[in-house]
Amino acid sequence: MRKLHGMLHYAYDNVPFYHRKFSEAGVKPDDIRTLQDLVKIPTTTKSEIQQAPVSDLIARGIETSGCGENITSGSTGMPLVTYMDKNAIGLYSAVWIAVFQENGVRLRDKRAIIGEPRNFPKKKNLNEYIGIMRRKHISIFDDVQTQLNMLREYRPNIIEGYPSSLTILADAYHKRGGGLSPRLIFTLAEVLEKASRNFISSSFAADVLDYYGSSEFSLLAWECREHAGYHANADCAIMEFLKNGEVVADNERGEITCTSLVNHAMPLIRYCHGDIGISLKEKCPCGRTLPMMKVVEGRTDDFLTSVDGRIISPTLFFPYPFKNFANIRQFKVIQEQKNRIRIQLVVRDRSLSNEVLHEAIKEIRRVFGDAMQVEFEFLEELERDRSGKLKKVVSRVPVNFG
Repeated sequence: MRKLHGMLHYAYDNVPFYHRKFSEAGVKPDDIRTLQDLVKIPTTTKSEIQQAPVSDLIARGIETSGCGENITSGSTGMPLVTYMDKNAIGLYSAVWIAVFQENGVRLRDKRAIIGEPRNFPKKKNLNEYIGIMRRKHISIFDDVQTQLNMLREYRPNIIEGYPSSLTILADAYHKRGGGLSPRLIFTLAEVLEKASRNFISSSFAADVLDYYGSSEFSLLAWECREHAGYHANADCAIMEFLKNGEVVADNERGEITCTSLVNHAMPLIRYCHGDIGISLKEKCPCGRTLPMMKVVEGRTDDFLTSVDGRIISPTLFFPYPFKNFANIRQFKVIQEQKNRIRIQLVVRDRSLSNEVLHEAIKEIRRVFGDAMQVEFEFLEELERDRSGKLKKVVSRVPVNFG
């Protein structure tokens, strides 16, 4: 509560966006005396953040040049840049280390991280040179055989990646197995389906642990070895589960809404993720006392297929291939046929340069094959699916794993 009060006062006094939001709702920070009082503050949507000027979102006295920059598009294909101050980055790094160690990661373990190269560090940390917390980063854009070869050469104790890309990797390893013996596998960034968990675990003969987080808040919750749900990092963020604007009871589904307790560069208060989760009343058998939750719906997209039949992770579009997406409000990728992809775009104006589009086509063909046809469709609004959601990636090409 002390952290929450401090953040609410700070945002009200220093962030124009939230000063205005509080004032329009007739709320002041001192009106929030308990966690239940948070409902007095209106929620914040990704669309609001996307449309607001950066100067309204960054706290007074903060220079973005001195902050960490995070890029996300989530499941709805809405590119968004958020900023994090150095103290928050340091704390989140410590939280990641602590949670890894809670789950049995040792200081001298070797971790292989399969992900988006834009997020890879440019150089090793000092501790890696003395053999502590070593990491090898492998691009998700490399073909699966290249990834397997790099893993076999590195021989990691820990493998970390997106569920969809690890499912593809597990399928290839299942068919061309041998040479790897990871002790633990960590998944993140997408919903981990039960079938994928079992397939990855059985293929590599390793325990699979899922982490729930976001670019905006870093690590929010994590599984322990008991697999009884997710431990929420309540010391970094307050999580609410809402339905029609009201907090739901324990064990009921609600939209996950987060308030940061640590990031003073760009505070986010009652920020709606768009994911659906459940607050659990039960305690974990492991004995840890952090609040328990589970994620039931979220960033689930379809697998894609290259022209030559390779399976491609949907996380490829995260928000790649749009390296310069300042004018893109939203996008959706639809694979109509094995050799045809249609990309729907909602832009702020029609000045999106041909150079940006041609660069995107080039990058897509680099991954999917030169014969891939890429079409762009400009719309005023994207169509939602029957559930009311906006999926970022849809494939109409059947995919089967071995």
